This record gives sequence, structure tokens and C-alpha cells, in this order.
Amino acid sequence: MFRSLRVRLALSHAFVMLVILTILGGLVLLLLARNLDRGATDQLAAEAGAQVERIQEGGAFAPTIDVDVPSASAVQVAVYRPGEQVPVAEPKETPSWLRPYPDRIADLEIAGEKVRVLTLPAVIDGKTVAWVSAGRSLEPEEALIRRVRSLFLWGSVAALAATLLAGWWWAGRAVRPVEKSYEAQAGFAADASHELRTPLAFIRAGVETLTQHDPSLGADVLSEVDYLTGLSQRLLQLARADRGQLQLDRTPIDLAATCRSAVHRSSVAHGNHLSSHGADPLIVPADRIALEAVLDAVLENVARHGGGEADIHWDLDGAHEAVVTIEDHGPGMPTEAHHRAFERFFRADPSRTRDTGGAGLGLALARALVEAQRGRMWLEATPGGGVTASIALPLS
Repeated sequence: MFRSLRVRLALSHAFVMLVILTILGGLVLLLLARNLDRGATDQLAAEAGAQVERIQEGGAFAPTIDVDVPSASAVQVAVYRPGEQVPVAEPKETPSWLRPYPDRIADLEIAGEKVRVLTLPAVIDGKTVAWVSAGRSLEPEEALIRRVRSLFLWGSVAALAATLLAGWWWAGRAVRPVEKSYEAQAGFAADASHELRTPLAFIRAGVETLTQHDPSLGADVLSEVDYLTGLSQRLLQLARADRGQLQLDRTPIDLAATCRSAVHRSSVAHGNHLSSHGADPLIVPADRIALEAVLDAVLENVARHGGGEADIHWDLDGAHEAVVTIEDHGPGMPTEAHHRAFERFFRADPSRTRDTGGAGLGLALARALVEAQRGRMWLEATPGGGVTASIALPLS
């Protein structure tokens, strides 16, 4: 239990760090990409603007680079007269992709590289005398972003690993005092329950002798001794369950026969009016004694809180589980109490006395015995009123 808590704490720390790194890394990459994009555009605008100024001043046009693949380190410039498809310079000196485009900024893909072309008009006396196109590869920016992304990825992996290890260590330090306290509590319950068994046996023997002289007093004392004996046995079993020391023998048993036997015992002991039906026979791997204790605990609750009437049904649920449902039609309990009903010493109605409410250990022990057999147990509301207890046992 505490190991899983430690794992959850460590994973929660790592998850928080992952969220922080993801947000931070995304913002860094976004800002970097925007700055690099703006820088590339500004460089093209500066080169094209300089060429426009030379044209407006009547200067000569500088030759372009004779390459049809964008240069990763240089800005290439071409000048076109309005309405012409041939640049002012020699056509062979101008890359085919470097020409005016309808949009001021055009992003292309040339020979596997991203290219940006910026086009500006050269205006003299209000008349456009030329179009200047400046272009360059965006590969340097793309490569930088890839390197930063790779560094961030590996850095994040290292940070997450360090966070996970640190979280595991800190969670261990935080959980250890609680674990020691829990172990001490479980040990005390186990030791106290064990030590009570012998005195209670002697008390019972003495009270049986007393009963021969004063039956009324002896019966009352025997009832209290039986209650304390049952309470100590349940506490001992719960302590063993907490420590994973329940020794259960899962062998093939007939679930139908086990349920009918529990119905008979409950009818005799508590006077319950129970109807039972289901697949017969239904063979499942389970510990017969533990399962009988589970059914007895649930049917005892039916006698105390369910009006003494219930419907018991058992059958296969798919190919992997057998399920027993016990539906009573009593006053029921609030929905929020369905899960808490399995807590030790829990009573849905705090005003109940021990005679009407029990010690509050029956369902806690029942679920512990079911889970020790890799099964599940839960409560839900019965349609029309009451509580339905379900017990699912694996078939493998």
C-alpha cells in the first residue's frame, strides 16, 4: 500500500515537472521561431530595400548568384520590369524561383529546403518602374530550431529522470513515518487480538460453569464474551490482511452450494427470509471458509439493516468472473456511504448502538477476504430501496 503511495507521489512530481517543461519548452520554441522568422524577413527587406534605392538613384544592378538552389548563407536579389517575365540581369544568372510573387512575402520549398521571397516595388515619380525580389533559404533557422528542440527533448528527459528519482526519495522520507505508525498500529491490533484469545477462552469456560448456577446472568456474560471473541478474531484477520499474511487456499468449489449453505445458516441464526437462485453447479476457484465468512458478514448486515429479507443470485459475468449479488430491500444508506461502509468501525447511522449497528468490522473484513482472492466487492443502491452487495471472483 505504501509502496504504491510512494510511486504515485513520485509520478505526480514527475508529471508536474513534465507539464512545466512542456509549457516552458513550447513558449521558448515559439518565441525563438518568431524571432528567427522576423529576422529572416528583416534581412530580405533590407537587401530588397537597398536595391530599390539604387534603382531609384539610377545606379547599376549588382549581379546575382548563378545557382538554382537557394543559398543558405546569402540573400539573392533579382529585378524585373513591370509586365516582364525575364529579369533585368542575364536569365541564367537568376534562379528560377527568384521572381515577383502576388504576395509581398512568399514561402516556397525548393530542393527540399524552405525558401522565402520578398518582393518590393521600385517607384519613381509615382510610377512603378521595377519589381525587386529578394530571396534566401530558411534552412539555417530550421536547423537551429531542430537543434534547440533536440537539446530541449534530451534535457527534459534528464530533468524528468532526476525529478522522478528525487520525488521517489522525498516521497520515501515523507511516507516512512506514516508507514511506521501504520505498521505499529497493525502490530498492536494483531498482538492485542492474539493475546485476548486465551483470556477470553478462560473467561468463557468460567462463565459456562456460572451458567449452571445462574442461567440468566451466565447467558448475558456469554453473549459479551462471544462478542469480544468475534471482535478479536476479526481484528486479527484484518491485521493479517494489512500485512499480506492471510493464508487462503483457493481450490475449485461449488459457488451455488456455498451460497445455499450461507442462506441456511443465516435463516437459522437470524431468521432472515431469503430467496436464492443461480447457475447450479457453478465451480470457481476460491477459499471456501473465507467465502463463507464473507457471505455470513453480508447476510448479518441484511439481518441488522436490511429488514431481514434479501434476494441472492449467483452466475457468470462474462468469461472471467463469477458474481454473487445480495439485494436487500431495507431502508438503504446514502450513496456517499457505499464506499465508506468498508471502513473499519464505520456506521452509516452514528446514533446506532452496538446491538443495532454492530462493531463496524464485518464488511471491512469481508472485502479484505475477497481482495485476498483477487476478487472485488462493492455496494450500490437497490432499485426501489435498499442496498445491493456484489462479490466478483475471478475464474482463473
